[in-house]
Amino acid sequence: MNRSTKIRYIIFQILVEVFKKNRNFETVFNKMITEFNFNQNEISFINNVCLNSMRRSIHCKIILNKFIKKKIKTNEFILLSSAIVQIIYLNIKPYAVVNETVNVAKKVNVYSGFINAILKNILDNIDNVKETKISLKDFPKWFISEVDKTKNIDYNSFINTFHRQPSLHLVFKSEKYVNNFKEPHTKSTDKSAFLEVQKKITDIKNYKKGEWWVQDFSSMIPLAINSKIKNYDILDICAAPGGKAFQILSDNNVILNDINYKRILKLKDNLSRLGFGAKIKNVNGLNFSEDKKFDIVLLDSPCSSIGTIRRHPEILFKSKGPNLKDLNILQTNLLKKSSMLVKNRGKIIYMVCSFFYSETVGIISNFLKENKNFSIERYNPNIKLLDIKKLISSDGYFLTIPTSYKKHYIDGFFSVQLTRNDKK
Repeated sequence: MNRSTKIRYIIFQILVEVFKKNRNFETVFNKMITEFNFNQNEISFINNVCLNSMRRSIHCKIILNKFIKKKIKTNEFILLSSAIVQIIYLNIKPYAVVNETVNVAKKVNVYSGFINAILKNILDNIDNVKETKISLKDFPKWFISEVDKTKNIDYNSFINTFHRQPSLHLVFKSEKYVNNFKEPHTKSTDKSAFLEVQKKITDIKNYKKGEWWVQDFSSMIPLAINSKIKNYDILDICAAPGGKAFQILSDNNVILNDINYKRILKLKDNLSRLGFGAKIKNVNGLNFSEDKKFDIVLLDSPCSSIGTIRRHPEILFKSKGPNLKDLNILQTNLLKKSSMLVKNRGKIIYMVCSFFYSETVGIISNFLKENKNFSIERYNPNIKLLDIKKLISSDGYFLTIPTSYKKHYIDGFFSVQLTRNDKK
């Protein structure tokens, strides 16, 4: 097997593993590339093709349905879709792509003549294929079912942008650091900026100096507009890898907890690089001791992560959707636990990187019905963030889908502040 064929073969193996076994892409990718002596350019190419094959999988299904009348097998679909992505969306020379895809087909016992014929037919109709559009009905059934429950969402914006490469957004420790930052950037607040050129994170200026961390604009907003969070006792009950906690560590007494030890190690690495100190616990949030009560409990709950679809395109690519029933139970239980850990007049800040009703407004509505001593404390954009008003609902919570903001792509995110008001 020549080098080029081997690279396409690994791409095929990674995509098959993610699709058939519903595994996390990053885990599969890291495991696969360590087994071969690929150079950095080859690793980048494999990563790029895999990510875009997953991002564009819905487009590829529509394209292939125009040329194939029978039910297509999984291995055929993955081979053909990765080839389509390379030719149409990554502008790689068609001859090389077709030749190497046919070679991989022979290696994995897929009829190579069929693969060759379909790709040649697509190339003969390339101009029409490039115009392929998708609509909401083309998405997986589980996704359509969820969005049908979610109101007041502009799904045209989602459909037009969910397959784009995510923008890189940095949050700085101080205004001084962002003002002195030399990389091309666009400021999003006085302490944050979008990077104009995509780079490996460790290659960005001042990485080792610990002047900034990577955090999406959407997930930064709930705490960024909360300028009054100072001198409080705070528990971040699902803290790792730490982005939201880093926003408040300097001005508060914060305990960072996470159930996952590997994520705790990442959290410690981040704290060390940034020069932050904090008390860390590694326990199941549902079992967290109720001996101490906090002014604020941050609950960045496990969720479907649909809001991060650009970073995790395997969510829509996998053969099975997320187990939302179990996730909703966990979100409900973590919220109930948080209510036991917050002081009277204190508050819970509930967050998920999702826009599904069942993980956002639905969870909060059910909680408020059962906990009359809690109420929503409205988010109000401060004077430096007036242009995010449209992201704050009439009920006072923060909600956005994956969309564009000032020509950059931001994640989907939800956050609400719940204040405890016990009667004396």
